[in-house]
Amino acid sequence: MTKKISAKRRMFLALAACAAAILAPQVAAAGPTAGHSYRLRATVPVACWVRPTDTVMAENGRAGSVVEACNSPGGFTVSAQYRPLADSEKAKIIYGDRSLNLAKSGMLELRRSNMATIRTVDYRFDEVELEQPLILALTIQPI
Repeated sequence: MTKKISAKRRMFLALAACAAAILAPQVAAAGPTAGHSYRLRATVPVACWVRPTDTVMAENGRAGSVVEACNSPGGFTVSAQYRPLADSEKAKIIYGDRSLNLAKSGMLELRRSNMATIRTVDYRFDEVELEQPLILALTIQPI
C-alpha cells in the first residue's frame, strides 16, 4: 500500500530537513589541514611604586633600603622631597652607588632609570648637620 504525501507535507518535511542540517552541531575535522589563527592584543597599565623599609630620616649613619618598582618601558625617576634646608644645614645621602648632597631647595632626584625594573636600593646618610629633623618623602614617576 502506497501513501501519497501532499505538497504541503513535502514542503514541511523539506524545511524541517534544512533546519535540522543548519542547527545540527558541526563536527570539526581534525588533521593536518585544520588550523586557526588568533590576533590577541592587550594593554598593560603603567604601574610604579617606591616603598622604603622605614621612615627616611636624615641622621648621621642612619641607613635603610627602598624597593623601587616601575613597569614603564621608558624608565622612571625616583625623587626625594623634604623641607628646604637653611644656609647652615647640609646632609649627604648615599643612594645605591651615588653620593648626593641634599639640595637646599628641598627636592633632589635620587635615581633615573631608562628601563622598567624592580630593585632594592640601600641608602645611608653621612655628614648630616641639621638644626631641625629632616624626613624625606620619596616619589617615583614614569618617563
